[in-house]
Formats: sequence, C-alpha cells, structure tokens
Amino acid sequence: MRWGHLLGLPWGVRTGIASLLALLLLSSFAGVATAAKKKKHGDVENIGKRDINKGSWNLYSTEREIALGDWLARNFELTTQRLKDPLVTDYVDEVAERVVRHSDLRMPLRVRVIVSDEVNAIALPGGHFFITTGLIQDTQSEAELASVIAHEVAHVAARHVTKQLTKREMWTWMSIPLALVGGPIAYTVSQGLQLAGPLAFLQFSYNAEHEADFLGLQYHYASGYDPVAFLDFFERMKQREKSRTGGIAKAFSTHLMTKRRIAAAQRTIQESLPARDEYVVTTSKHDEVRVHLEELLDERNPQEAIPWPRLRKGRVTEHPPETGKKNARL
Repeated sequence: MRWGHLLGLPWGVRTGIASLLALLLLSSFAGVATAAKKKKHGDVENIGKRDINKGSWNLYSTEREIALGDWLARNFELTTQRLKDPLVTDYVDEVAERVVRHSDLRMPLRVRVIVSDEVNAIALPGGHFFITTGLIQDTQSEAELASVIAHEVAHVAARHVTKQLTKREMWTWMSIPLALVGGPIAYTVSQGLQLAGPLAFLQFSYNAEHEADFLGLQYHYASGYDPVAFLDFFERMKQREKSRTGGIAKAFSTHLMTKRRIAAAQRTIQESLPARDEYVVTTSKHDEVRVHLEELLDERNPQEAIPWPRLRKGRVTEHPPETGKKNARL
C-alpha cells in the first residue's frame, strides 16, 4: 500500500496504523541495541572466519558503502596535506597490514599519513584510514600505534558509519506516515519519536565505541601485541583530556576516553584474552620512524602546516554516491 492511500482510510484506522508502525520500528531498534549488548564475539581464535555483522540492520550494500567512503576520502584529502616520505608511510602500512591480517575486515585498508601536529586518526567507510604525524610521534611504542590502528579497523569491520546512517534514514521514514495521519495520537507518537531518536543515536554512539574497543583489543592481541599498550594509550589520552593541553582535547572529541570505556577494556583483557608468555611491545623501526619524523618536521616551514580538518559546510567535489542496492540485513 502506498502512503497516499492512508488518506482515504478512517481517522481511527490511520492513527492505529501510525502507532503500530512507530512501535514496530522502535521495538526493532531496541532489539538491535539489546543484541549489540549481548554480542560478545569472544572467540578470538575465529577472527576472520566469523561474521560480526550478522543480524544487524544496515541499508547499505558493501558496494554502496565503498562508494560512499571513496567520495568522503576524496573530499577529506582536499583539506589535508599528505606525507609522502616512504620511511614513515611504509612503516605505518606494515603495522596496519599486520593488524588487518588478524581482523574481521573484509576489504583492503588504504592508509594515508597526514601532516598535522594534532593527535588523531580516523577511518572512513570502505577502508580509508587517515593518521596524523602528531599521533605517530605521540605513541611510545609500536604496540601503542597498533592499538589506535586496531580500534579504527574495528570501526570499519563493524560498519559503524553506515549502521548509524541507516538509523537516521529509518527515523526519517518513521515521520512519513505520522505526517499523513494528523490528530492528537499522531502528535503524541511524533513527540515520543523526537525524544527517542536522539537518545537512540547517543546510545548507538557509545555502543559503537565500546564494540570498537572490544574488537580492536582482539585484533591487537591476535597480531601479537601487548594489550596493556592499548590501555596505556587510552589512559594517557584520558589524562590529557582532563588537562586540556594542546590539540589533544579536541583531537579525540569523538573518541572520549571515559572511565567506563577504560574499565570495559580492562575487563576484556582479563576475561577474553588468554595470557601469553611473550608480546610485541615495540621495535627499533618504531623508534627510527619517530626520530626521522621529528627531524623531518623540524625542517618544515610552520606556515606549511595544515590543521586537522573540521566538519563544516563548504565546497565538495560532487554529491554523495547512491550506487548499489540497499539491503535490509547484511
């Protein structure tokens, strides 16, 4: 039935349909959120063989997600300065490849090093990964560098961006039948959705970060690195958020290191990662790259530095892609 046909139905029937649709969609989101909380994926030995997205809602096909990531990456690079020094880029590629080999990611990871003093990293849909020179310099060991990469790889593997976009699209669709119904019941349901929508996005955001921590720790551990380094880096970011020094506070504004997240990561290490006799903590290559970066950037003209891009309205190269078919469950 088309939505327009609702206008020909009695008012009581229309309100009933609208209320039912709202309740069904709300309950489906609640079910997904509950499933996300219950989903453990504690089987470290099956990394790469399991489907961590099974049963989750996603309207984006893999092809459409990759196209979206390509578009975002092109526009992102317009506002950044890439580092093309092979000593640095090859090393970061090596660490990233090691993590990806021990992950659930089912697409290539394309790594770019960005010249910026800010400590930051971001992974876009479709496997685009950007990391700043500031973050590389700030890591105290290769295991710390790998922990950041593992966290971002987890975001891509779990398809968090397109899952959040799916939620936004679903909330938009929910408003269509309500607009056609009208009346006090529709108004009441609409008000409820306006409140529930933002709360759902906030919960999803925390769930996404929590899952990225959980999966990232698994990938980090499976790659042979000391998981304590994961906590060391998080703890240092937490302290710098408190002190608000430099660009650190702004850098991880979307990845806030709450006590709850750190405590959850500690539990993951204790309960889900079997102890090993040996771990990789750092390498001489990591020390060499940090020293080389410091010398390289000291020679740079300060005016050449490009700050980490901020989200703002501006010129883009084209409209976001709409390629690929939508799938309700992937």
